[in-house]
This record gives sequence, structure tokens and C-alpha cells, in this order.
Amino acid sequence: MDGSGNNRDESASGRRLAPRERKEKIASILSRSGYASIASLSERLGVSEMTIRRDLDALVQDGVIERAHGGAVAPLAVRSLRMDVTEPAIDERIGRNRVQKMRIGALAASLVQRDQTIAIDIGSTPLILAQALAQTDVRIFTSSLKIGLLLSTGKPRLYMPGGEVRGREPSMVGPMACAALEDYHFDWLFLGASGLAADGLFDYSLEDTEVKKALIARSGRVVALIDSSKFDRVSIVRVCQLDAIDILITDRAPEGVLAHRLAEADVEVRVASASMAASA
Repeated sequence: MDGSGNNRDESASGRRLAPRERKEKIASILSRSGYASIASLSERLGVSEMTIRRDLDALVQDGVIERAHGGAVAPLAVRSLRMDVTEPAIDERIGRNRVQKMRIGALAASLVQRDQTIAIDIGSTPLILAQALAQTDVRIFTSSLKIGLLLSTGKPRLYMPGGEVRGREPSMVGPMACAALEDYHFDWLFLGASGLAADGLFDYSLEDTEVKKALIARSGRVVALIDSSKFDRVSIVRVCQLDAIDILITDRAPEGVLAHRLAEADVEVRVASASMAASA
């Protein structure tokens, strides 16, 4: 390979690529894969890394791509994000991808140790986690009335904030609910959401999101419980950026831009196997 990048502008088939063709090829690669490193583009296109950097800078100026650590990503407008606006009822959501959610809930439950204080968010997967912890000696805080009812006759010591009851789940929301959490510290927060994208964690409800943010602020470790059907989905409001999450528990490893951004944010990804549901 020529270090100057002047003589080896070739495609993988060996045909020399003009600078314009090379940039088009880079844009095409990113639109399909979401992320590509400078090293991989250099090897694939048969040019120096310096040449790739110049190409990337030109594509950024044209608004075609965005730079990322060690490479580039497709811009947000090109990524296949899906928008969710209407929140289905929780009984409907529990039935969706139930096997995957059972695996996620079982793996999440394995993190919890006796006598810890944990917070469980609203949502269908957090509800499954609560079921797995129903006979565990822990202290559980939740804003979900459904989880509260489930655990009211169980072994955990159960606490709920005051406030207004709202939502299709329903849950405790509003300033009173958020203020009630200010004096607590949780060992773990198990967080649900309607979508996970490169820009963060998203949810349907503005009111529930305020409580989620209060829980994040009071928690030592934040664990997102997200099945893979929610990857690259956004909704009305962003709960947090990815760097607010310590662990993502899911049923399939993320790919492309999402995987790269999770790695950049230092989020540990744990994939729940089929054996997890069997042991639950």
C-alpha cells in the first residue's frame, strides 16, 4: 500500500477507484453497516489510512457521514430508526417476546444479592424481574402499581413513592413521587424503556420519564432491561444518554452504530441465554 494514498486507490476487486467513487463507496458501506473503522476502510479500499481520513473529512463537510472514535458512522437521518408514539397496555406488552423477556429477567435477578436495596422501574420486563424476586430477601422500591400489587404478599420489603396515579400501567408520577426518592440510595436500578438507540434510552411518557431520571440519579448501578425488538427505536422522550447506563441486559447482541455507541459509552452488554429462562 502506498503511504501517500496516490497510487493504490483500488476496490476489493482490484479496479482503481477515483476519489469520487471511493467516497461513494465509503458512504455506501456506512449506510449498510452503520459504523466502519478507518483501518477496515483502508484495508477494504486499498488506500492508506491518511487517505481515508481525508475522505471522511470531506464527507463530514458534505453532511453525508458523522465522525466517530476510530472511524465514522452514518448520520442519524440515514439510520433505520423507528418511532413509537402510542404506548400499548402492559398486559399486551407482556405477551410480546415473552420468552426473551423471561431470559432477561432471570439474568437480571441473578445480579441481586440478599439484603440489597434495589429500584425496579415500570414496564413489562421489569415486571417479569419482580416476579423472579418475589421470594428474595431484598428491599424493593417501585413506582409501578402492578409490581407493587405483585410484591405486596411476597418476601421483599416493598416501598412505593406517593404522588399522582397515571398511565396505562399505571404508576406513581409527578413532583411528589420524584421528591420521595431524593433521600434514598439504591444498589441497583433495573430500568425499562420503549426503545434503545445510539442517542440513548427512550420512553413513551413524559411523566414516567421524570421518575426514571430521579431513580437514575439515586442509583449506584443502572441496568437497562431491553429486548432486541426495541433496538434502534425512539419514542416521545429521551430518558437518558447511553453513558448513564452501566449494564444492558438483552437477548441478542446489538450491531452496527448501536453496538459502537454502547462500547464508546462503556456500557457492559450481557446477553441472556436460553438456559436463563429455564433456570428462572
